[in-house]
This record gives sequence, structure tokens and C-alpha cells, in this order.
Amino acid sequence: MISGARRWRRLAAGLLLMLAGSLAGVGAVTQGPQQLVIDTTERMLVTLEQQAPQLEQNPALIDELVSEIVLPHFDFVRMAGWVLGKHWRTASSEQKLRFVRAFRQMLVRTYAVALLEYRGQRIEYLPLRADPAAGEVTVRTRVLQPGRAPVAFNYTLWERDGQWQVYDLSVDGISLVASFRTSYAAEIRERGLDALIARLEQHNLKGEALQ
Repeated sequence: MISGARRWRRLAAGLLLMLAGSLAGVGAVTQGPQQLVIDTTERMLVTLEQQAPQLEQNPALIDELVSEIVLPHFDFVRMAGWVLGKHWRTASSEQKLRFVRAFRQMLVRTYAVALLEYRGQRIEYLPLRADPAAGEVTVRTRVLQPGRAPVAFNYTLWERDGQWQVYDLSVDGISLVASFRTSYAAEIRERGLDALIARLEQHNLKGEALQ
């Protein structure tokens, strides 16, 4: 596992609270992506509070929450294409489908685990880096942690068929897509794409998080 992925796991709790909240309403073009982040984050906080007793009794319920709120608003195909780079262009249709499914399942499991670790971090919203009319924006936030330096979380979204979808995330300047692209490129050179896909599928069968 590369250092970027390890940092993602260490910082996942704050990131995934923001992520799940921000994506709950992404898709309505009439509302700017940053306002969607703000509004739906508040709704997510209420949901976590209301369902706390159920989640304590049955933590597996968080998987359903993540699948319902987060999954529909990620462009996993675009993300997978960026992660695999040149290997995506030469992959077969079956390899692409298997990789997208395995990569998506791994991220969803990571989000679910991270949400269970949320402990009330405060969130600060920064100005957008691009005009939403251009069809692509970066929503910038900082998670404020008592006694620690703020952690910067950025969400890169693009407008596809009238809906905003996330295709990259970054933590303190570390891009999720770039981190996995570097890691997976080395693994593909050494073992091949089929071996990478098989490893991710086996990893998911164990119900583990980010790798």
C-alpha cells in the first residue's frame, strides 16, 4: 500500500462525513455544488445522530447508508479510467466492468467504516476554484480538529448529463486518483491487470477497507 493510501485511511473519518453529506443532494443543477455540500452535510449529521442507536447495535447498517447516499453520485467509470490510465484503453470490456465493480466496492466499504468513526469535527467551507457554468468545480473544505492543524479536503466534480458527479478527492493535496494510479500502475507492470482485479475482488470478500 502506498503512503498516499495510508494517509487516506488515517484521515478517512473526517473526509467521509463530508463526502456522504455533500453527495446526498448532488445532481440538482439549479443549486450550486458548494451550497449542496453545506445543506446536505447538515442533513447527514442529523441522520447519523438519529440512527446512532441502530448503528451501535448493527454497524453493518452503515453500508446501506453509504450505498444509498454516496454511490449514485460518483462517476466510478471516469474515476476508474483515470486510475488505470493507459491500461484502461487496452482493457477488455469484461476487465473494465470487473475493475469498476471491485474499485467501487472497496471505496464504499472504506466510507462506511470511516463514518462509524466520526466524532463531531467542525467543517469550514472555502471559495470555489472554478465557475460551475464551466461544468467542473473543486469544492474546497477544511476539517477543524481540536489541538491539531486543519485538514484540507477537496472534491472535484464535473457536470454529466445535467448532474454533478465526483471523480476525484484530495486530502491535504494528495489526490485519491493519482495515488491509486501510481500504486496500481506498478502492480500491473509486475503482475498484470487481471492479477490486480483478482486481488481487489479477494480483498472485498474479506470486507476490508481502503487498500
